[in-house]
Amino acid sequence: MATSFRAIDATKTFEFTVSGKVTEADFDALSGPLEDFVAKHNKIKLLEIIEDFQGFDPMMLWKGMKFDIKIIPHITHCAVVSDMGWLSPLTKAAGAFVATKLRTFDLEELDAARAWLATG
Repeated sequence: MATSFRAIDATKTFEFTVSGKVTEADFDALSGPLEDFVAKHNKIKLLEIIEDFQGFDPMMLWKGMKFDIKIIPHITHCAVVSDMGWLSPLTKAAGAFVATKLRTFDLEELDAARAWLATG
């Protein structure tokens, strides 16, 4: 999988991009910097850009769930940007269980997602 991230201290926003199948190595490459960013700012905003998602390594399911439980209370706003139609209802359903403000955007609305996070 191709992953990349960008930590923006000025807005306390952590952006990451996913493309392909998520491996444990990919997860580790993002989770460490994200944990460090949370440690630095406590409350953050998250921008997830999902260009193409082809699943994840099932061996990392438990590891990912433990990480989410630890990180989610620190996320005030989360924008999910993708053209994958099935993600929007899934994101909305997840939003019912967390205090994080969640919103979905199409890939062409990336600037709008960044603006929403900047004003939130």
